[in-house]
Amino acid sequence: MLKVLMEFRKGVLFVRLYGDFNDQSLDTFNKEVKEVIISSGIKYVVLNVRNLDSITNEGVTEIKRLRKILKKTNGEFFLFGGEVKELKKLVNLENELKVFERVVI
Repeated sequence: MLKVLMEFRKGVLFVRLYGDFNDQSLDTFNKEVKEVIISSGIKYVVLNVRNLDSITNEGVTEIKRLRKILKKTNGEFFLFGGEVKELKKLVNLENELKVFERVVI
């Protein structure tokens, strides 16, 4: 089960994922995150994966798709938390993602 918490501040959408990001939770991610970003025209997204218990290839694929959506609209995608280096390798974006240890606003 995937739980999503979102907060919009200063033009940036902060998305925190909790639980398991797998094929059974894709619908939750698409409806609660991607659809909001697309319909609202949000250009800056920080995805916090620190509290994910697990992520499958399907979850990684959705992260790639979200990044592509933002790139097409000249937006920015940032990955935060957890085993970010491992996730970056999975997503195959080692040199393209901006990664932060902490975010201060």
